[in-house]
Order: sequence, then C-alpha cells, then structure tokens
Amino acid sequence: MKKILIVDDSPTIRKLINFILKKKNYIVTEAEDGVDAMEKLINTKIDLVIADLNMPNMDGIELVKSLRNSYYHLDTPIIMLTTTKDEELKKSALEAGVNLFLNKPIQPNLLLYKVESLLAGGE
Repeated sequence: MKKILIVDDSPTIRKLINFILKKKNYIVTEAEDGVDAMEKLINTKIDLVIADLNMPNMDGIELVKSLRNSYYHLDTPIIMLTTTKDEELKKSALEAGVNLFLNKPIQPNLLLYKVESLLAGGE
C-alpha cells in the first residue's frame, strides 16, 4: 500500500485530498506545514508528497529543498499545489525539485491520475 504525505496549512484542503486518496486505498499522513512534514518524515516512509506552495513556518519550496537534500527523499515524487499565477515562483519550485504542479481548486480525477502516474514511474 502506497503512503502519501499531504502538506497544507488548510485543514479543509487536507481533508479533501485525504478523502480523494482514500478512495484508492492510499495510506495518508497529514502535516500542517513544512516543519510539521519534516518531523513526520523522520519516522515514516513516504512514497509521494503533495505540498502547498504557500504555508507559514516553512513554505513548499523550502520543504522541497529540504527533501531533495535528504538521501531518503532524493527521488520521492512531489506534487506542488498552488493558486499562484507567478511563473517565477513556479520556476523556483521546479528548480528546487518539484515533479509537477496542480492548481487549486483540485480536480479529483486529475489528482488521482497524476498521483498514479508518478507512483507508477517509481517502480
């Protein structure tokens, strides 16, 4: 069973994504920001990360940089969620190591398709 970490400061968004992913029997862990995510990753093996771009304490780009600097998460697929149209910000996230972007509001079928595609690529 694949494990997915959802990192978003919005409890509503986390619950929505959790609901979508559990339909396909993914095991879901939630974190409220990048700092919380890094703490949870100490004891948990994760197959994929879905992270918000804009969060307090540690934003999505800093989280991605931290993950990519960790031996255990060099190749972990990362989906970045965003509402921004700022192309420079997106470019920074891609340079940090994001695999792909999805815009909020999230389309459930697109999210599942992208998650399944990234997880299949890692096998």
